[in-house]
Amino acid sequence: MISPEEILFIEKNKDKDPYQISMSAKQNPSIDIPKMASQIQARQKLSQKLPTWTSNPHIFFPKSISQEQASSETTADFKATIVSGNVLDLTGGMGVDTAAFAKKANQVVYVERKQDLKEIAAYNHAQLGYTNIQHILGDGLAYLNQTVSTFDFIYLDPARRNAKGDKVLLFKDCEPNVLDFLPMIKDKSQLLLKTSPLLDLERAILELDGVDKIWVVCFKNEVKEILFLKSKHATLDPLIDVIELNFKNSVIFSGTLEAEKRKLTSIGPISNFLYEPHPGMLKAGFFKSMETGNVIKLHSNTHLYSSKELDTHFPGKSFRVIETGPVDISWLIKHLPNRQVNISTRNFPGKPEDLRKKLKLKDGGNLTLFGYRNHQNEVELALTQKCNI
Repeated sequence: MISPEEILFIEKNKDKDPYQISMSAKQNPSIDIPKMASQIQARQKLSQKLPTWTSNPHIFFPKSISQEQASSETTADFKATIVSGNVLDLTGGMGVDTAAFAKKANQVVYVERKQDLKEIAAYNHAQLGYTNIQHILGDGLAYLNQTVSTFDFIYLDPARRNAKGDKVLLFKDCEPNVLDFLPMIKDKSQLLLKTSPLLDLERAILELDGVDKIWVVCFKNEVKEILFLKSKHATLDPLIDVIELNFKNSVIFSGTLEAEKRKLTSIGPISNFLYEPHPGMLKAGFFKSMETGNVIKLHSNTHLYSSKELDTHFPGKSFRVIETGPVDISWLIKHLPNRQVNISTRNFPGKPEDLRKKLKLKDGGNLTLFGYRNHQNEVELALTQKCNI
């Protein structure tokens, strides 16, 4: 798919502007310049997401929509820690997850409906050295209905847009319809399902008629995807792991939604330390579970927490409170001679930029100003400094 001459061209021009390359057809009559511009653009765009793929000069990248829908190597490698044995990837796409599965599984079957994408994936997997992947052209559900093979894990990553291109959140509206596959789970098969970070967990559990486990997968403080594992042992109250792949110990919290519902909440005034939850905790809905005997919440609808003594195990960022006060520059200015501060707001009227404009502050510095509604339902500010734990 990429000739030796094209590989040399890519290596020579890999750092150049793809648009400028696309304008150089006359200077390079023997080269397919549009093809080269798109391949160089893909390598530049995906260098952080797919470093192993972009560093291999033989890899051929498909259309941008497939690049966008593909998992990152980091999240794909995490999914590979869940599977074993024989794996069936029914929504093959670009094949990043398939490649990760191939590192751990005995055999992987990749199924894709688009012939060009299937051929590209097969070519790329060969360039990456994988010999235990079988590539099938066809519909995933049809393949599953007709195959005599058995699989330990079946993987689905459905498209989350309808025919009009609008985002969808229900499984029945995905392409393919996830619910159509549930009857196909055999006694020995487990379904691993990747979904959008926007999905509501409680509704998803009900739609799937229970699951075994859920992972809220995050990387560098951003929720990337949600994974559901379903087998014949599914439950309506599964364990939920919040994962931060940027941490050495990636599991930052484990809990269930029923335990969250049963927990009594503790509301109180801000003390010496302020805590901002990891986004994965908020996505999982563990608002009360972050409270301990030491840590309390500032308001039932303000997802900020505080304690007198520093809690080094809180699942999120920790800040030392310098001073609190009303929404007024008079008490702040003594701490901010350059009027420079980072701003974060929770359950607060207006966005951070609105508060910055009102107080005539500049962005930056090593202090953070939090705007929030406190335990007395009053708007309040807290000037803080991040703790290095």
